[in-house]
Amino acid sequence: MIPSLREGGRSAAPHALRLLGAGLTLAALVVALGIVSVLVGSRPITPAEFGELVSGTASDDLTLLVWQVRVPRTLAAILVGSALGAAGALMQGMTRNPLADPGLLGVSAGSAFAVVLAMSFWGVTSATGIATAAVVGAAIVTAIVLGLGLRGRAQGSQLILAGVAFSMTIAGVQSAMTLINPRLLDAMRAWSAGSLASPNQAVIAQSLPVLGLGIVIALMLARPLGALALGDELASSLGTHPMLTRAGTGVATALLVGGATAIAGPIGFVGLMVPHLVRPFTGPNTTRVLLMSVLAGPVLVLAADTLARVVLWPGELPVGVVAAAIGAPVLLILLRKKR
Repeated sequence: MIPSLREGGRSAAPHALRLLGAGLTLAALVVALGIVSVLVGSRPITPAEFGELVSGTASDDLTLLVWQVRVPRTLAAILVGSALGAAGALMQGMTRNPLADPGLLGVSAGSAFAVVLAMSFWGVTSATGIATAAVVGAAIVTAIVLGLGLRGRAQGSQLILAGVAFSMTIAGVQSAMTLINPRLLDAMRAWSAGSLASPNQAVIAQSLPVLGLGIVIALMLARPLGALALGDELASSLGTHPMLTRAGTGVATALLVGGATAIAGPIGFVGLMVPHLVRPFTGPNTTRVLLMSVLAGPVLVLAADTLARVVLWPGELPVGVVAAAIGAPVLLILLRKKR
């Protein structure tokens, strides 16, 4: 018994150290990429100018650029990355399917479509209205997809199929409406690819409590989702209510995706890829995957947003396009390694 306990302690210690090292590395990357995000753009900031900013001797134009444009954009990237990373971890944990993703399930598309409808048909322009429309759209789509996919003994594949079917329905409705209403087409162009080019500071402020509540609910659901991974019957025997856990996951996902979409529009692939990136360090433990995804999401979005500014400099690409371009090959490499 004693040797086996010693061996268990020896094997657990390196795993804990590896997990701690990965967490510290991700936190350091968020800080480093945040600084790069402030410095890079159509008007680059030199190290000397950055020193002036830190010392408070920078010119008014430079100070205005940093505090009114670059810092809000960097904060938006961090918030969106954390929200989408957590939402992806929740969806994959609930469905027990590594392909589950807020974008694949139509939640991001439904949220963005609700915002465009509110802006185009009802003239909503306030930060509160945009944030509310995004969350309501995400909640409606989440409820419909969960209702269609979770019947009887819920299967992850059923939920994926329901999400894809509803996503196609939304796409068809969008196509019909944009042909009828050109103004709606212009609004959809601005939202469909996802962009952090000019985040609305008021929308960011209104979305903060929404995202905070979503993260809190997600953390509360981490252990029940871990039990749910063992199967509904065993989860029930452990004191977890599977349907309540799924309903709570739907609420948290709607809040996280709705808040992120209100800030930047629909950004795909982040929720799908981030949990895959962290699992080699966390293992299958849902709590660890969720916590690490909250840190890894900003790293991916900050890197994608920085690349979006330099690829076509002095112009830029939508961050959603760059995130997909980065995510696809990285995910293929990870899948190849697992084989």
